[in-house]
Amino acid sequence: MSRLTSTEIGAWNGFLRVHSRVWNTLEDAMIKRCGLTMAAYELLLAVEEAGEAGIRMSDLAGKLRYTSGGLTRLADKLQQQGLIQRLRSETDGRGFQVHLTPQGQQKLRRIHVEHLRDVRQQFLGRLSAEEQQTLAAIWQKLEGTTR
Repeated sequence: MSRLTSTEIGAWNGFLRVHSRVWNTLEDAMIKRCGLTMAAYELLLAVEEAGEAGIRMSDLAGKLRYTSGGLTRLADKLQQQGLIQRLRSETDGRGFQVHLTPQGQQKLRRIHVEHLRDVRQQFLGRLSAEEQQTLAAIWQKLEGTTR
């Protein structure tokens, strides 16, 4: 079949429109509130999740779906702002481990609560608990994962 059905068009276009609206609204709020993009926020969260050991730049790029060049540019900006530090890997002198600085931890804590409030306001709060469960199952199915 070379064309989408009207249902398929509605499902696909709805996803694209809602994703764009929610992402842009969240990013605008993040930039106004603290001067960070959503990409920078995601990077800080991923580094925080890695814990005290930090995370290798190559692993971080894969986790965030970045090219190494794109990640390096973003990491450079965050390091200049004092939010992260990159240290040579103790196990492999060629690679770098990324760590949150105390300033980065503080900034992340400060913006996290407000960001989650925005996520609930712009997206999750518009769905019932049952709809959230259904949508979570759909995303898992599309990712090819199961719980």
